[in-house]
Amino acid sequence: MDLVFCTEARFVRRSSGVVYSIDGGLTNSLWERYLRKFGHVYVMARVLLDDDYPINDKYLASNERVSFIDLPYYVGPIQYLKVRRKLNKIVAANLMSGCVYICRVPGEIGTLMARHLKKNGMPYGVEVVGDPWDVFAPGAVRHPLRVYFRYRGTHDLKQTVAQANAALYVTEYQLQKRYPISNSVFSISASNVQICSCNLPSSGKKLYKKKEYNLLSVGSLEQMYKAPDVVLQALALLKTRGVNCKLTWLGEGKHKEAMRKLASTLHISNDVIFKGNVSRDEGDHSTIIHGIKKITEEYKTNETLRNTDLFLLVSRTEGLPRALIEAMAMGLPCIGTQVGGIPELLDEQVLIPVDDSQALTDKIEFLLNHIEAIDKQASRNYEFAKKYYDSILQQKRESFYQYLISIVK
Repeated sequence: MDLVFCTEARFVRRSSGVVYSIDGGLTNSLWERYLRKFGHVYVMARVLLDDDYPINDKYLASNERVSFIDLPYYVGPIQYLKVRRKLNKIVAANLMSGCVYICRVPGEIGTLMARHLKKNGMPYGVEVVGDPWDVFAPGAVRHPLRVYFRYRGTHDLKQTVAQANAALYVTEYQLQKRYPISNSVFSISASNVQICSCNLPSSGKKLYKKKEYNLLSVGSLEQMYKAPDVVLQALALLKTRGVNCKLTWLGEGKHKEAMRKLASTLHISNDVIFKGNVSRDEGDHSTIIHGIKKITEEYKTNETLRNTDLFLLVSRTEGLPRALIEAMAMGLPCIGTQVGGIPELLDEQVLIPVDDSQALTDKIEFLLNHIEAIDKQASRNYEFAKKYYDSILQQKRESFYQYLISIVK
């Protein structure tokens, strides 16, 4: 049986017909999880026809068993409104009987397809990978229609999930609580993270007293979702307390220069390194490290990772953050905010409120001054992350796929 996969992700098609993922989130390596159960995958997504668009060759997203149903390419709400009518016609024209449909939500494309399927009495499953209520929270996005997007996105997601025939959530309880499936409908949780146990260190990281500690944080700087300003403010406060730290921030984006200026204003420019890039999966707004692609594979060779003493993810919005799970799997102690799926992953002792640089400063200082406590967190994270090994998660995913296959007429 074939699969039609509807996603908000963006792709580029060359004149040769080959398709690449723009951000590296959905590539051939990810399609493998679906191809174990389905004969062919048809990806319904925004596709830009462009031979000159700069792309990483490793982001190949098409092959003999994965083809694309090209939707009009748009970025942002204004462009979406311009192509919405055409988008609707293409989606309606591509309802294929005898196929499994998976709508990855939140997102306009998954939501639109779900409506057409419901209207025509065809079953569908949803992969719930993010929360628009958090994505459009105050401080996370600066847009005049932020409040509208927040309420509309939340309403649409609740409706799409409630009417679905099966659901896979990337969280264990956070998204389920806000976007519940109907009673008696098949539901399962399985993160998007891909961790191979063969590439991990043998134990949690051990911290030793030293003059300067290395902090690592990850996140796209296109938006302020990952709160880089809060991290920089905390770094400056630590310096005034005599706690010397150097921060490496992995991630590019339009706010990078503003963050450099903030670091200068706080007199910590020499203590901050901005480098690398991140790949963002659509919908969940979580990040995977791209500048050091598949960090678990490069742990033994990447100096940044080897030397990291503490990993920070103080996001303003999250799904179930893959970068955090990967850091945990490498045995790193971590600090995170009480948002999205982060509380499902970390010990409550290392959670802090959103937008609280003072709390972040206090938590970093405490852990760096209490070796036993930070080592305990590192060991705890290393063991906890084992439940996210790909071999375990794939069994959950395949039960979701098999259920959808069983209900297709």
